Amino acid sequence: MMLTSTFLQLKLFFSRNNQIFQRITMPHKLKKLRGEIEKIGKEGQALNLVRHQEQAQGSIINNESFVGICDEGLRSGVVGRDMEKDKIIRLLLNKGAIAREGISIIPIVGLGGLGKSTLAESVFVDKRVNDFEVRAWVHVSKEFDLRKIGSAILKSINSSINLDNCSLQFLQENLKKELAGRRYLIVLDDLWEEDGDKLERLKQMLQHGRKGSRVIVTTRNQSVVNKLSTGVLAHQRKFCPVPNSDQINLFVLSTDECWEVMKQTAFGPDDDKSDLEEIGREIAEKCWGVPLVAIALGQVMSELRTVEAWQKIRDTNIDLGHRDHKKTLERLMLSYYYMKLDFKMCFTYLAAFPKGFIIESDRLIQQWKALGYIHGWDDGKRCINYLMGMSFLQISRSSVIRSSPVHANAPRELTMHDLVHDLATIILGHESLVLNATEPRSRKKANRRYCRHAQLINYQNQYKVFNDLPGSIRSFHVRHSEKQQLSQKAFSRTKYIRVLDLSGCLVVGQSTPSSILLPSSVLQLKLLSICSLHKLSYLDLAGNARFSKLPDNFHLLSKLIFLNMSSCSKLTKLPDNFSLECLEHLNLSGCHELKNLPQDFGNLQNLRFLNLSDCYKISVLPESFCQLKHLKDLNLSDCRALVVLPECFGDLSDLESLNLTSCPRLAQLPESICKMTNLKCLNLSYCLGMLELPSSLGDLNLQILDISAGALRHLPGSISKMTSLTEFVVTSGHPRVYEKAQEIKKHLNLPGRKVHRVRNTGRGHDSIVELGDVNCPELLIGSLQRVKRPEDAERIKLRDKSCLRQLALHWNQKNMNAHASSAEYVLKRLIPARNLEQLMIQGYSSKGFPNWMWHISSHLPCITYLSLSDLGACDNLPPFGQLPNLRSLYLQKIPNITKVGRKFYGKGGTCKKLRLLQLQSMDNLVEWRTTLSGKEDGEFLISNLHNLELKDCPKLKFRPYPPRSMFWCLDNSDKVLAGSTFWKLSSSILPCRMGIKNCSFYPGKWHRLKQFLTLEEFSLTSCHGLMALPEAIRCFTSLKKLSLTSLHWLEKMPEWLGHLTSLQVLGIKDCCNLTFLPESMKNLTALRVLMLLECEGLDILPQWLGQLSSLRELRIRDCPNITSLPESIRNLTGLVRRSRREDAYKVSHIRKVVFELEEPNEEQGQEESQEAWMNRLSKKYGENPSRHREEREELEMSDSDSEHLSRYGQEDSENEDDEQDDWYL
Repeated sequence: MMLTSTFLQLKLFFSRNNQIFQRITMPHKLKKLRGEIEKIGKEGQALNLVRHQEQAQGSIINNESFVGICDEGLRSGVVGRDMEKDKIIRLLLNKGAIAREGISIIPIVGLGGLGKSTLAESVFVDKRVNDFEVRAWVHVSKEFDLRKIGSAILKSINSSINLDNCSLQFLQENLKKELAGRRYLIVLDDLWEEDGDKLERLKQMLQHGRKGSRVIVTTRNQSVVNKLSTGVLAHQRKFCPVPNSDQINLFVLSTDECWEVMKQTAFGPDDDKSDLEEIGREIAEKCWGVPLVAIALGQVMSELRTVEAWQKIRDTNIDLGHRDHKKTLERLMLSYYYMKLDFKMCFTYLAAFPKGFIIESDRLIQQWKALGYIHGWDDGKRCINYLMGMSFLQISRSSVIRSSPVHANAPRELTMHDLVHDLATIILGHESLVLNATEPRSRKKANRRYCRHAQLINYQNQYKVFNDLPGSIRSFHVRHSEKQQLSQKAFSRTKYIRVLDLSGCLVVGQSTPSSILLPSSVLQLKLLSICSLHKLSYLDLAGNARFSKLPDNFHLLSKLIFLNMSSCSKLTKLPDNFSLECLEHLNLSGCHELKNLPQDFGNLQNLRFLNLSDCYKISVLPESFCQLKHLKDLNLSDCRALVVLPECFGDLSDLESLNLTSCPRLAQLPESICKMTNLKCLNLSYCLGMLELPSSLGDLNLQILDISAGALRHLPGSISKMTSLTEFVVTSGHPRVYEKAQEIKKHLNLPGRKVHRVRNTGRGHDSIVELGDVNCPELLIGSLQRVKRPEDAERIKLRDKSCLRQLALHWNQKNMNAHASSAEYVLKRLIPARNLEQLMIQGYSSKGFPNWMWHISSHLPCITYLSLSDLGACDNLPPFGQLPNLRSLYLQKIPNITKVGRKFYGKGGTCKKLRLLQLQSMDNLVEWRTTLSGKEDGEFLISNLHNLELKDCPKLKFRPYPPRSMFWCLDNSDKVLAGSTFWKLSSSILPCRMGIKNCSFYPGKWHRLKQFLTLEEFSLTSCHGLMALPEAIRCFTSLKKLSLTSLHWLEKMPEWLGHLTSLQVLGIKDCCNLTFLPESMKNLTALRVLMLLECEGLDILPQWLGQLSSLRELRIRDCPNITSLPESIRNLTGLVRRSRREDAYKVSHIRKVVFELEEPNEEQGQEESQEAWMNRLSKKYGENPSRHREEREELEMSDSDSEHLSRYGQEDSENEDDEQDDWYL
């Protein structure tokens, strides 16, 4: 009997009805089945079978490109809400109320999913409310945190302020400063808090705005509005909700309105709806009047457009029991029930993120792929499109505005409605777990066997929490944690983990995504057991700045497809064996100490995305780099040490986007780049060392080309054949290049510049109103002094011109009209759109600036170039240092500015992106602070400058020491090198180029040049009284090019000149008292080019000239006393004489004799490049460092006037013959 009983128990246990046994065996069965499916897939690939993706008839989802928020999307979300929207806008714009009221709160109250947030957003983006000086959107949610709310608002107003680990008091003080005297519109979305004291503190934090400021609050609870009506500020009528009659109460939509929403989603404009309309209306009744449900069901119906399918949807009922918002969730569950099977797991995974999360679309796709939910990138895009079509995913309202069309393809930030998150949480159930390290109860819940996704929050070195981590998890995220140390055995039990995110998740109100610091030693990193996670496919270590290198066995993570190590600033090297064969996405941006990539880097055969931006010390790419055949996106911006790209660079045949912004030492592009027929976007802006482009560049199929603020001297004519071009960005540079670019734009029918000269029309208004309908990328407005009515300037609605990238404003001070309006009143009404990139102001005659200029970082956060010139009355500059994207700053002729200090940087401004600083004719500028305190121990500002150009700033000193710059140009600015603190200049920025002109230094000051030991190019021009070269030059052991021009007091060259053994080019011009060259020059064995121009005192060339074995070019011009060349010249077999005269060695009567390379292909390039180098040095180093025309004619809008305006920020436009000297920097 016992045996029989045991047998029956075993039989019952192994019965297929035993749920426990099923839970044990089912995962193994699924794993086996998945293996069989993968095997079939591989066999299909071997047979070249094509996978068929069936798509429902009439689907309106675009599988190729993401769906974005557009007007149509907003209209579908506000169907039936037109009256409410108009009512809110009337409340916002009621000028009578503004004059007498304080700050009003406009509540929008209604159940979840009724469209409160969508209605608020439709108001927020409406052009009629653009008059508010400050606008901010904050998603609050159930977790009411004043610090997060304040951080989010402050970040929206001034993104340059550092909010890391800031206190609530700090936030309140800065909000007071930023909001004081400004009329603001703030949306507090999804407010739940009912505690009157907390809400009162919120109002106190926001009470400093000007009268007429408005706060829109969306909430589900009327009690929240009631509490907002209480408190001291409400009783004083300073800060309170509008009367109950003006409150916006949202009710459910009618069935007809729901059907309208569903039709917009389910049908195209020309689709026949007759056979489905009756059933559709019946389904609309199931929406319970909730727009969110209508959109979701409409998306499902668009995929299943048959009568039978719609009937099933109509007849399906789902019961979730007794829950809040039960009806809404049940109808959303119906949408999930009919969702595509492929996308269901992708959707439910979103419950692994906290409510209110924001995530980049690219990262989400990579995580889905790592978890095996999708197979490829296109599947991920289709899924995101599908979920956005259902409104299950939405584009974050707090997303940063894209600053340029060049960045139009940047990943979007996505978020999710709270109700939809509730739905995903219900479906995922026990597979998702939130571990709160400070609450032991939540840790006990971790002992669930089937948990797949875990979040760790509030971690502060509670090592034991990792003991409770389920061994079955597939994804693990660390969030809301201070910078703490991880347990050494943190992941020893989680062998199945595929997604590991140690960077933190960007949540609204969180100032930085970095949360956890990994240990500094490699041994400890090994003990974290990361390299033993053989299933790991997604690893995010962003912001972990303490460790310097990865473990040598890092390559064991053979299934890794995504690796993010951005801002790991102490990382010095990658493992020698870095063969991660599955890796597709690698982000190393901000790894400042990384010097080299591994030699086998090219083995990353599946790499699609590579970001090396801000890797300051990478100078070359490994030879294997060109083996990355599948690379599509490469970002090398701000790689300031990068000097050359591999010759085989064109082998990257799949590359679509190449960003080389601010690579100042990159001299040229390889010719092979012209073979990259898939390249769509090429950004060469701020490449200060690049003089020319490949002649065949026009063979590319580029859509976007950006060459702004570069040093190009010519444009290849082949660009005019680039018919694929849609954006050609050329906003500064040499005039010849700029004008050529305008011709090319016209030839290719690309949007160009619009030039307008204000005139009186005689019809009661000025001609400036004619610009109201103009929407172009470049707008230049001249003769603004003729504006009599400031309101006419407001009528052109600059703020609405979203296509505008460059704006130039010009006042003619010589022709000021007595009846003209104050320049400040006019400028006050010329507020540009937020995505403006370049702003130029000339001739502005008022002393002060309008309010928007004082808050320019919040109004114009995308500004990259700023130019102010001829501001005769201005005595104080706005806080331009707060502009988060400013790359180039030009100031000229502002005589009343004597000091640039703390106010220029504002709160938290550091000019970290500033690359070009150009100051000209700032006669009275005495001091410029480079630390906020002005003391040596303060935080250093302007820390990453590439080019510092100063002309006619005779009194200027930098305190406590000069900016850190790679290129220095000083003209009549003697005191910049003065002061003992200059000796303490130390930086990772290594100066490599310097030009000094019209500076009269005493010997001790020249001695300070010893700080510039790393210089490779040096120029001295017109330094009065200089009889001998400064001894400091002999310390330039890396010097390759030396130019000496117009040193009329110089009598001889020093013997130590021969010690500069790295010297390759030596140019001497117009040194009339120089009589001979020192014998030590024979030691310059690396010298390739020697130029002697206009040196009347030289009468003989020495015999040792023949010992310059590397000399390939000898150029002699206007040296009348040189009557012969030494016999030893015959030893220089690399030289060939251009002159065909018989008396080849009797050259006194020949104006120009050139010796050059035998190879004819290099003849012209050598001749032009080297002499051009000398001449550009003498002119550019100080004569006009700003690249602006030195003598400007006031704008009268003749042809020359419009040309003048177009050349803001460009190089001096002197007519230069190619045969004449044209100095190069």
